Amino acid sequence: MRAHDRSGRDRRASRLAVATGASSALVLAMLVAPSAASAAGYPTWAQVEAAKGNAAATQAQVDLIDASLDSLEKAASDRSDEAVLADQANATARADLAAASRRADELAADAERARATADTAKQEAGQLAGSLFRTGGTQTMGTDLFTSPDPGAALYQLGSLTQLGARWQTVLADATRASNTVSSLSEQASTAADRRDALARDAQAAADQATAAQPTADTEVADATQRSADLYAQLAALKDSTAELEQQYRSGVAAQQAFAAQQAAAKAQAASAPKAPAGSSGGGGTSSGGGASSGGSAPGTGGGGSGGGGTAPPVGAVNDPAGAKAYAATKVGGGAEYTCLVQLWNKESGWRTNASNPSSGAYGIPQSLPGNKMASFGLDWQTNYRTQVDWGISYIQSSYGTMCSAWAHSVANNWY
Repeated sequence: MRAHDRSGRDRRASRLAVATGASSALVLAMLVAPSAASAAGYPTWAQVEAAKGNAAATQAQVDLIDASLDSLEKAASDRSDEAVLADQANATARADLAAASRRADELAADAERARATADTAKQEAGQLAGSLFRTGGTQTMGTDLFTSPDPGAALYQLGSLTQLGARWQTVLADATRASNTVSSLSEQASTAADRRDALARDAQAAADQATAAQPTADTEVADATQRSADLYAQLAALKDSTAELEQQYRSGVAAQQAFAAQQAAAKAQAASAPKAPAGSSGGGGTSSGGGASSGGSAPGTGGGGSGGGGTAPPVGAVNDPAGAKAYAATKVGGGAEYTCLVQLWNKESGWRTNASNPSSGAYGIPQSLPGNKMASFGLDWQTNYRTQVDWGISYIQSSYGTMCSAWAHSVANNWY
């Protein structure tokens, strides 16, 4: 959806004047119904009614409602952002733990192999030392050379013992080095194990934080959604409009601003990182991730690419790639446009609702950068694939006109 270029309250009022006014019965029902928006800081229906007929008072109430909506949306967005960040921290902590665990296992295996080598070298050195002892060593053989009835045989035996002694010195040196290697590797393995254990504690703490953050975000979003509905109804009553039209207009303005910011952020992210080969598949986001940014190794990478792995979705998230694609088809139809969109978001996120890239902040199926830009289409942007798809399609239409134009831009630039 493109927001109209006109702005300002006078122009908005003239735009909204063409809308069908709310019916008197509906307004009456709103007046007598309990108002969630009547909480501290929000206007009451009594205040709204009292302001009617007075231009200044009406405008003051409109301003108060706009500010209340801003406050609600920001609070819900902040909690959702915290849940996303907690989920990303959880994924990063688990990745660090996995790497540390592999390193600890590798060092432990290296130390075990070095220990086996040292044991072998020590055993061989012991056997050689025993042989030298039994023969009396090369010093005794030197004396025997002059008293032996067969000097040639004695000379041969002396040469053999000399070689045996040299071999013993070499094996002894090898055994010493192997022993030192065992000591060093054992120390490294112990340090790596300590780091692994510390990271395991960090990962558990991050997981606990992510688990706690999501219900908080879900509750905030639900509360804000309920309050917002009441505020939009009040706004419509003041302006002789409809709540739906008021919400559409506000969403359009917010979306237009978000789209402009999205383009700037995506360009900046792409410019700050090495460009991946054109057409490379998304993948590798730690958690689950750059729509409207990039796939592959460029910023906002698609955290798993075409349906790749990733972390489990947040508590309220619905990871349903097939369902998301089916919903998108109802918005863009079939044919080439749908095919282009499927390829684009396969690359970006694998159509996963919680696709996330901790390095760039991109989030969701279309990889909004950051994710809270999608709030203009619904406060449940973190968990609802329909909200994400609606925002993503609108972003593409606003920025590129068609799905295939966006896909072509992504292939050429590795971001969109």
